[in-house]
Parts: sequence; structure tokens; C-alpha cells
Amino acid sequence: MFLKGAHEAALLFDEVEDVFPPISVDAAGLMARAEQQALSAAVGHSVNGKAWVNQILESNPVPTIWVTNRIEQIDPAFRRRFAYHLELKSPPPGAREQLVRRALDGVAVSDAFVARLTERKGLTPAQIRTAVRFAELAHGDDTRGGDAFEALIERQMKNSDTALGRQDGGPARQGRRQVTTYDLGMLHVESRFEIPRIVEALKARGHGALCFYGAPGTGKTALGEYIAERMGKPLIVKQASDLVSKFVGETEQNMAAMFKEAAEEKAVLLLDEADSFLLDRRGAQRSYEVTEVNEMLQQMERHDGVFICTTNLLDRIDQAALRRFTFKIRFKPLTAEQRERMFVTEALDGQAERLTEDARRRLARLEQLCPGDFAAVKRQVDILATSFSADEFLEQLESEHRIKPEVREQRTMGFVH
Repeated sequence: MFLKGAHEAALLFDEVEDVFPPISVDAAGLMARAEQQALSAAVGHSVNGKAWVNQILESNPVPTIWVTNRIEQIDPAFRRRFAYHLELKSPPPGAREQLVRRALDGVAVSDAFVARLTERKGLTPAQIRTAVRFAELAHGDDTRGGDAFEALIERQMKNSDTALGRQDGGPARQGRRQVTTYDLGMLHVESRFEIPRIVEALKARGHGALCFYGAPGTGKTALGEYIAERMGKPLIVKQASDLVSKFVGETEQNMAAMFKEAAEEKAVLLLDEADSFLLDRRGAQRSYEVTEVNEMLQQMERHDGVFICTTNLLDRIDQAALRRFTFKIRFKPLTAEQRERMFVTEALDGQAERLTEDARRRLARLEQLCPGDFAAVKRQVDILATSFSADEFLEQLESEHRIKPEVREQRTMGFVH
């Protein structure tokens, strides 16, 4: 009413979900209703009256921008009366660097720090500015920059993500720390097409569904990381624990959110242990098991990016799901030649002349050895901050090999002559 006569005035109304009649009647809804009644007494109108709210939305003479963080809490009857709807999302990866640099204007930070912030999904300018203010208070001097200042900013952002309930507010999902030299030649796979050709096709087309199956440690996730790197895209890795919910229907919502996140981030999506969500529906005992598989199949059908599923149990996957995978690639243990080459690279510093006949014979017996076993030994070297001799390295490989289920099952009972 105050602005009615002003010809060049507009009104911005923030946090509007607090004044609309609540849809739910739970405790939160009752509290919101009490707040609205207090507001009604203050302004002299019945905010809870739908007719009055509709009249305001339809006949208000002042151009008004209504801002809300939770539009789902506004009744659809009210939403229909807005002349224009605009959802403001987190900027895509390509636009984040400019956003980060603008929010950090006047703060001396490294390019590497800007790159780390740029990789964070869901980042907002307000979050950056709040973290900078915290760093200024905690730093205690006039210097706005340096490693310690950057660490404080990242610390506050991590705490903010935790408070906001974000499980992974950092980069879309950083690749694992590599302890071995990655080489496509160290993959032993069964595929009609060679891996480099598949990678180049995915890079050219930008979409495709792949199923990687085989024993643990054979390089399934590592190949997903390689594909994302070759395509110049971030990699989002999801586990079963990221999606499963105790509430009926929420697992399906998490699936949809996973694909939506990958599309918005323009990322390669890798779902580990995918057999948990693509079980053969013929063996389903509960209705929600069927709906989860149906939801996953529908999302796979609609997804316009690269989607990779990894599993150790291909025989459990629904046949309809298998038909949706463009490429199904089986990962097998290393061949004898690959075992020798990888041993030379990882244990002998690339010096093939140091490979003895005894080492060759011992490696030849390790038929279930995988790239992951070499990585396990290299992590031991890294954590112990030491170096293994060739014989020590080989002994640890033999130890990793002995505990494999396939090897234990092959052992016979009784005496050996």
C-alpha cells in the first residue's frame, strides 16, 4: 500500500516460505503457523487466509520479487499465481572460477587454491565471503593471504558443509591418490573393442553406459578415473551407502539426485557395487526392491552423459539393465607378461635387467595377481617411509595373493609329496 503510488518502485520479499500457509501439519508446520498468526496480528490481515493471499498475488500493483529457499513448502495453488519462476542453481564448473575470484577480491591466494575452490559443487559467493571473514578473525593479523589463511578458509567451508548436511561439499569427487603408474597396457580385459577406441568414442560422443565387472583390484575404478581425465570432466563416484535410505522412496530420490548432480556438474558418473541397485527383479521379495531397479533403469535411459557401473557379481544384475549398457567389459587378473612388466616398473624402477629367473618363476605362480595388489604393497612402502628390496616386494605380493578367495578355494587338504 505504501509503494502503490510510486511508479519506479519494486519490492523484494525474502524468506517468503515463512508467511505462506504451511502445507504440512507436523511439528514444523504447527510452529510455522504460530509464527504466521503472530505476523497476522502485526500487519492486521489473516495471512493464513488463502483468498487474501491469492488476491495479493493477483492484484498487487507493485512489481514484487518473491525469494524462497524451499519452494516445495509453498502450496501449488500459490505457485501458479506467480507470473514468472526462476530457479537459481549453483554455477556450472566453467563459471565457478570467475565467481570464486570475485568473492576473493582483495585476498592474496594462490591459483592452486582458486582451482580447489572452483572444483567444489554447491559453492556460493556468500559461503566464500563468510569463510574469508572467519579467516580474518582467526588469523589475527593484517595479512589476508598465505597458506595459513587459505587453510582457515577451507576449514570453515568444510565445517559449513557439515552443518548444512552435505556429505560431499568438496570437489565433485577427487580421484584416489595414485601410488602406482597407471598404464592401459596393465589391464587384462575381455571386450570386443579395444579400450583406447572406447575411450576416444566416449570423448567424441560425450555419452554412453558402461558395465565394468570382475574381481576386486583388477582396475575397474581406475579405468573410470582415466576416462574422466581423458574427457576433461570431473568424476563423481557413488557408493551404495550414498544412496540407500531406511525410508521407503528416499533411495529412489537419491538415485535421481545422483544423476541430476552428474548432469549439472557435466561429470562422469561411476556407481560402485551397482549390483545393489540392479538386482534381477525376478528374485525380488519386496516391492521396493522392484521400484529401486525400475528407477535406476529409467534414470539410465534418460541420462545424457557417461555412466559407469562396477560390480563383482554380474550374474545378479537384471537382464533389462544389462541391455542398457553400451559396453560390458570384463576385468581379469594380470597375465604372466603383465605381472613381470608391472613388477619391473613398481619394484625394480623400470630396470628390466634386474628381473631374475627366480622372480619370473615366482611371479608365474601368482595367477590371480591384480594391479590392486601392487598398489597395496606400494602403500605399505609409502606408509612405512622405507623401500623394499625386490625380494621383499615379491614376498608381499605373494602374501596378498595367498589371501584371495580364489586362491584359498584352490588349496587342497592333506599332504603334498
